[in-house]
Amino acid sequence: MTRLPRSLPIVVVSLLFVAMVVLFSASLTGTLPAKAATQTPNIRPSPTVRPTPTPKPPESVRVPILMYHYVSDPPPGADKLRADLSVSPKQFEAQLRYLQENGYTTVSLQNVYDLLKIGKPLPEKSVVLTFDDGYLDHYTNAFRLLKKYKMTGTFFIVTDYAVYKNPEHLTWPMVTEMAKAGMNIESHSRTHKDMRNRINAFLVWEILGPVEQITAYAGKKPRFFSYPTGRYDTRVIKILRDVGTLAAVTVETGNTYTLGNAMEWPRLRVRNTTTVEQFANLVKTE
Repeated sequence: MTRLPRSLPIVVVSLLFVAMVVLFSASLTGTLPAKAATQTPNIRPSPTVRPTPTPKPPESVRVPILMYHYVSDPPPGADKLRADLSVSPKQFEAQLRYLQENGYTTVSLQNVYDLLKIGKPLPEKSVVLTFDDGYLDHYTNAFRLLKKYKMTGTFFIVTDYAVYKNPEHLTWPMVTEMAKAGMNIESHSRTHKDMRNRINAFLVWEILGPVEQITAYAGKKPRFFSYPTGRYDTRVIKILRDVGTLAAVTVETGNTYTLGNAMEWPRLRVRNTTTVEQFANLVKTE
């Protein structure tokens, strides 16, 4: 029987090595078989991202901006004005409960301004709760109940009352706590004096000082102002604009707002005699 030469395995290995070298060289020079060369990865194109259209700001908006003063029972012997400005904690809680049960959302004056300025939408049933003068009961009663119902309020404070620790008004630690809890702290001037027919130095003292103080204690620059006793003139408006005020509220009655009347926004007063039924009509905008 004829035997195969012992050198045959070496020949086979050599041939395999040559074939591997040829294939490797072909892959480097792009001369792979046509089928392999024409295959492409199965990659899907990324979807086209369309920019979200910017909503057009409305020329005007109707929102109930409510005005409160005292949130406490009037003291014995209170005069007519003091009684009229007082909403008891029981009344106030009934009003908050009505808002909650009827789908209202408390928003800030900044939210109203942003709708008019850049078209940022508000919740369908929005309401702004404002409180003037920074009374102590704003902390003990209003703030306590707002937290209970998970709502927010805007508090216009007279800063000298806090500076000199007037016992009937908010302290700076209270202001800081309220701001950290989501309440909006805005300015109601330094001393609550009539600001009409004043020189610029007086107005700067009354307007700029509170801006710096509130920023320091509330951690946010106040951008809205409530005129003391609702009185103002063109010079007051100019100084407010100069320090960056976006809008100011009055004691006039109304619920329609524009950028054109931003320094004279009206409000809706909540009185001691306001029933829940009357309150319901007050917050309607239809």
